[in-house]
Amino acid sequence: MKKWLKRIGIVISVLILLAAAFLSYAYFIEPRQFVIVEETLAVPHWNKELNGFRVVVITDLHTGSNYAPPERIRYVVEQANAQDADLIVLTGDYVSESKWDREARNKPEGTDRTELKVPVETIAESLKGFKAKYGVYAIIGNHDWYHNEQKIHRLFEEIAGINVLQNEVAEIDVNGEKIRLWGLEDLYRNRRVPAEPFEAIEEKRNIIVLTHNPDSLLQAPEGFSIMFAGHSHGGQLNWPIIGPFAIFNDPRFMDGHAVVDGKHVYVSSGVGTSVLPFRFRVPPEINVVTLNSAE
Repeated sequence: MKKWLKRIGIVISVLILLAAAFLSYAYFIEPRQFVIVEETLAVPHWNKELNGFRVVVITDLHTGSNYAPPERIRYVVEQANAQDADLIVLTGDYVSESKWDREARNKPEGTDRTELKVPVETIAESLKGFKAKYGVYAIIGNHDWYHNEQKIHRLFEEIAGINVLQNEVAEIDVNGEKIRLWGLEDLYRNRRVPAEPFEAIEEKRNIIVLTHNPDSLLQAPEGFSIMFAGHSHGGQLNWPIIGPFAIFNDPRFMDGHAVVDGKHVYVSSGVGTSVLPFRFRVPPEINVVTLNSAE
């Protein structure tokens, strides 16, 4: 009996040590890592004259979350600029709440509806200085509009010089070829994809969709080339063998490139953390995506 008790005690001690090692790594080490993921994609409805167009994708900064202070955001800007990209896009969730407020969405829009770890003004200052040949564009994520969408929109444009798209299309000229950026509101806002701006585009070519939640792909009309999104954080915890758990979105859209019904989406696992302050086998990342024609 004593031997069994001793063995049980040893097993429990080992499990406690393993748990402590896991939590320490996932909290102190991996969130401090940073990787640049490079991908080359062949996408539909894309003119061959635009082959080699490079897009830096940045998402889910969650400024103020575990090891995502303003200084870290400045580092992200520097690393993005070092890629000498044609375009830089940010796909939402720039803020991090100091506490969760279940009633936030019932408060008046245009007011600060949640308490933040880092003020929006500081986040906007941290995002100043992006450099890309054809501009920097952003959309709003669910945590952003939970807080104060109008304020974030205004300060990002006034302080950081970032073009914020909200259910609208921006057009850029690349050596005589037109690329259109369709910025979508977050799917959680109205549980639908407002397709009117897309439908108003006469020539459905070279269209890049920016959204926060990749589940937007399931409602989006056909005809665009690629959708860039975030939201999933890659699950934050990528368990050996079983992989990450898809709690907040479709499991097909956890990280990287996916194609559903002929529509392409690319999901970045982002920089910060949300809900849990841990990352395991999902290091913070930005993505450099080179687009080529599949036709």
